[in-house]
Parts: sequence; structure tokens; C-alpha cells
Amino acid sequence: MLLETKKMVPPDGGYGWIAVIGVSIVNLCTRSIEQSFGILFGDVLAEIGVATTGSAVIMSTLDALINFSGLFVGPLIRAFSYRKVSFAGAFLTALGLMMTSPARSMTHIIATYSIINGIGVGLASSATFVSLNHYFLKKRGQAVGYSMAGTAFGMFVIPHAVGFLLEMYTFSGAILILGAIALHGLVGSALLQPAKWHLVPDKVIEEEPIKEMETIKEAEEDLESDATSPTLITVTTNPDLSPKVFDERPLTRKATFPRNFSTMSFLNRRRKTSTESIYSSISTMDFTGSSFHLHLQDPVREEPKCNENGLTVPLAHGIRRNMSYPAVQTHDRENKLLKEIREREPLHFEPKKKDTVWKKIIDFLDLDLLTDPIYLNLVFGLSAFYVAEQNFKMLLPFFFNNLQYTKQDQANFLSIQAAADSSVRLIFSPIFDKFNIRKRTLFFISIFLLGISRSVLAEQTEWTMIVIVLVICGFFRGCALINFTITIAEYSSLEKLPAAFGLHMVGKGIFVVAFGPLLGYIRDKSGSYPLCLHSQTFFIMLCCFAWSIEYIVVWAKNRNKDNKKPNKS
Repeated sequence: MLLETKKMVPPDGGYGWIAVIGVSIVNLCTRSIEQSFGILFGDVLAEIGVATTGSAVIMSTLDALINFSGLFVGPLIRAFSYRKVSFAGAFLTALGLMMTSPARSMTHIIATYSIINGIGVGLASSATFVSLNHYFLKKRGQAVGYSMAGTAFGMFVIPHAVGFLLEMYTFSGAILILGAIALHGLVGSALLQPAKWHLVPDKVIEEEPIKEMETIKEAEEDLESDATSPTLITVTTNPDLSPKVFDERPLTRKATFPRNFSTMSFLNRRRKTSTESIYSSISTMDFTGSSFHLHLQDPVREEPKCNENGLTVPLAHGIRRNMSYPAVQTHDRENKLLKEIREREPLHFEPKKKDTVWKKIIDFLDLDLLTDPIYLNLVFGLSAFYVAEQNFKMLLPFFFNNLQYTKQDQANFLSIQAAADSSVRLIFSPIFDKFNIRKRTLFFISIFLLGISRSVLAEQTEWTMIVIVLVICGFFRGCALINFTITIAEYSSLEKLPAAFGLHMVGKGIFVVAFGPLLGYIRDKSGSYPLCLHSQTFFIMLCCFAWSIEYIVVWAKNRNKDNKKPNKS
């Protein structure tokens, strides 16, 4: 027969694709400008005498605020919704950019661009990622990849737009217009309707006809005793207590009354004559609840026996009662026996201990995740990669400028890399979903090859070779970022996801604050941009090293468990 389950599941499509468009709009309007930081702020920072270390401080503060805001994403989403949190994030992003328009000092830039804009980007990006995980299960990687394509497309367009705006309106007018573009993130946020509005029933499952549960026939002496009972069911005449009233039906012959039965066995049966077994006689009743079996004392039977606990218990006989119908009553002697049992073994309830303030904080922020070593190692690796990625985006325009390339050439280089990145996200996202490989493994392979390709880029000076290596870097970067955030969703449950993602962002913020300025300091002290790019590759390889150790340890433990299992011969 066909059973249609009532479980509601995410649509894995449908309106989910509209939500993907909304997330893509938010990413396009809030995150695309980061890649063009060097082009946009280059002249202003040169005027106020800020070197590479100062630029790294601005970007590190921005990244720190983006990520530390993740600590409050989980509680905010629970208190409001991912839609409202994304809306607030998009508004703060636009406000921060517009307030940066008159900036002529590093302090002003940090206060508006790094702090206000950073908090807005952090809230918007976290809320949009959580929303996609509520809409998709099997196609989650494809959805995240398509949504991130908006960021990649922005990185392709924004460098040229920034160059044009700087030429037409100078820095103040250009960043004011970029702030107005960021306001369009409000439109994308409005598309993130609650996923519960669009849940669909789980697919119809075709199964074999359900068979009734096997019954256990009672002993012959039990049957004889039951046959002497006046009725098996005592019915009240009060219609308020029971939806149906049944006539008393005496047992006229020995019956094989089942100890256990399935409520499904009461469906689709025709009324049979009273000469049939008692099982058939009551099968037309509309029973919908679970039933229980009481073993009650019968003084007519054998002498009492001792149970396994040493307690003297008379031989019992069985009686069935359905929990859904108050009309099914027990006899006086049964009530008396139940009362004696309660008096003999009273129930004890221990008072619930009050949670401490620290326990409440842990539960509120889901800090128990920090006791999971695999999760901590996962966050460590992602944070190390993130530091390298953010510093690479900040440093790349300065690297090209040091090679005496014009702003137009710099914009072309960034667009070429972004084009390769966008193509990979659109093409490979559905392909990766079909692989029976963990997203974390795909990410691991991608960043390893990305680190090598960036070190190769650091040694290039010719236009043609730079373009070729940038295409390779864009390819591996796209493969890595498709799986970057999904590694957290893959490891965490949906209930814990906001907290897991938020703590992961806090980890990235700590690494950015601790090591972001260090990479800029290496460039200023050494005077070498290639050395700074190689140091970023070192952080990528640090992630690979930490995860490799974990893989080896887990593999060794699993191997030991397999060896300890007895061989079946």
C-alpha cells in the first residue's frame, strides 16, 4: 500500500531558487567591494601617509568585525529571523560606506568602513548562509555555489566600476555611490522568506502491504479463565468520555486474543458475525491510540511465586486496555491492586537543579561546541586559510602596482581572476554535489593547489604569464570557496548551525587580528611583495598540515578498532 508521510522537508528547489537569487544580490551588494580595496583606497591612503601595515590594520579590523559579529548571529536569528538579520546587515553596510565618503584619516576609515560596514557585512553574510541551509538538503552545495556567484560577478564588475567612478567623481563620490548600490541588498534580504512557508511533504514511499503484528496465543488455562469472565470490555454510558459506545459482548468460545497488535489491523475490516473470535469482533472499533497489557492478580489460580527481585507476586493474568478511550475502565479489584503497587513502590522525582549563570551562557551561545576537538581543528584550518585569502585580496593590487601596471591593467587582472572564479562556481557546484566525497576533502585538495599556484604567481612579471596563472588561481579559488562554508554545515546539525557558523566566524576574526597585520609587517620590513605572497601560502599549508594530522589520527583509531574486532570464521 502507499503511505504518504506527514513529515515536512525543505523544498530543495522551488522557492529556494528565489532565495538563492536574494542571497546572490546581498553578496553582490555587500561583499564585492573588498576585492577592490587597493584600487578604491590607494590614493587616499597615500595622501594620509598610510603604508602597507596601515592598510593591513584597516582590512584586519574590517575582517575582525565581520567575523566577531558571528558570535551574536545565532542568538539574533533565534530571537528574530535570518531575514530580519540580513536586512539589518545590508542597511549597516550601506550606512558604513556612505559615512566613509568624507574620510581623510585612518581613524575615520576604521570607524566607518571597518567597524560599521564590517558589522553589517558579517550579519548579512551569516544570515544568508543560514537561510540557504533551511531551503536545501541534497542541493546545498549547488545553492551555495550559485549564491556566491553574485560575489564573484561583483568582483568582475566592481573593479572597472570603481576605476570609472574614481575618474568621474573622485574618492568621496565613488564610495557614496557604492553605498547606494549596497542599499540594494535590502531587496535581496526581502526575498528570504521563512523556509517554513515553503516546506513540502516528504516523497510518497511505496511499501509492501503492512502485515499485522504476530500474536502470541495464551495458555490453555488462561483461555479457560478468560472464558469465565463476563466481559472483556466494560463500557461507560457517558458519551462525553468516549466517541463511540460499544455493547458488552460476552465471550462464547475460546479465543486467541492477541497480546500485541497493530492499530493498522483495525483499518479496512468488515463487520463479522458474533460467532467469530473476539479479535474479529472488536476489529471494527475505531482504536487510534496505543494499548498496554496489565498483569493483575487472580486468587483462583496457582499459588504466588517469587520474581527475580525476591518479591512475592501472585500469578497474573492479562487484560488489555486502550489508552485513547477513557470509556475502557478497570474493575474494582484491579484498581485495588494498582493502589497497592503504588503504595509499595512510590515514585520519586528528584528536584530539578537550577542552571548556573555560566551554564546559561554556554547554552545560549552553544559554547559546548568548543569541547569538540574535530570542530576546533576544522575552525583552525578554515581560519588559517581565511587570513591568507583576505590578505591576498588586499595585497594583489599593490603587487601589480609595484610591477608598474596601470589601474586599468590592475582592474583587468582582477576581472580575469574573478571570471574564472565565477565560471567554476556556476559549472562545478552541481557537479560537486553528485560526488560521493566530503566537501571538506574537496576543499582540502583545492586550497593545496591554490597555495602552490599563488606562489607561482608571486614570481611572475610578464603580462601573459600573469594572466595564465591568474586563471589557474581563479579556478582553484572557486573550487575552494564553493566548499568553504559548507564544511561547517556538513559537520553540524541544522539546529546547531547558526552557533557553529558564528563560532567559526569568531575563530576567523581572532586569526585576522593576530596574523593579518603580521603579513603586512613582513612586506614593509622585507620590501618584497613576493615574500609576502609566499607567507600567505604558508598559512594555507598550515591548514593542510593540521587537517592531515587529524586524518591520520582518525584513520589509525579506526584501524585499531577494526583489528580488535574478532574474526568470524
